[in-house]
Amino acid sequence: MAVPRSPVRWALVLLVVGPVGVAAAVALWWPRTSTEVERVAATVVAPASCGGAEAYDRVELKIGDETHTAKLDGCGHQQNEVVEVVVPADTSGEFIVQDAASTPVGMPFDARLTTMLMCLSGLAGGLYAYLLTRRAQPTASAGAA
Repeated sequence: MAVPRSPVRWALVLLVVGPVGVAAAVALWWPRTSTEVERVAATVVAPASCGGAEAYDRVELKIGDETHTAKLDGCGHQQNEVVEVVVPADTSGEFIVQDAASTPVGMPFDARLTTMLMCLSGLAGGLYAYLLTRRAQPTASAGAA
């Protein structure tokens, strides 16, 4: 006769796997570092045609107390059009700004969800492997001779 497994063992396994799964979900869901970037309003001073290799509009923007002229990573805007741009950290010399609407704000939701589900499936696979190895181990029998 085989020795039955104790339900306490199952509870202990679930007490380990459950919080690890929740901790993985929280770690992946928690916002990473701050993705705040400096956004400023810029005025297009020299629009460019989108047909050429140098299809960069020239914009004028004010950072602090200084007015800068920079390339806008885009084309086809109207002269004196105001666009919101993202300013790079280094604004010395010639620099390129991006349209704020095309800049990602943080890690996309689908990427976070995919990563979380991958972690949880790894945990489930580990639990399944644990259960298979436990089943393969011989159990002590009462009537063994």
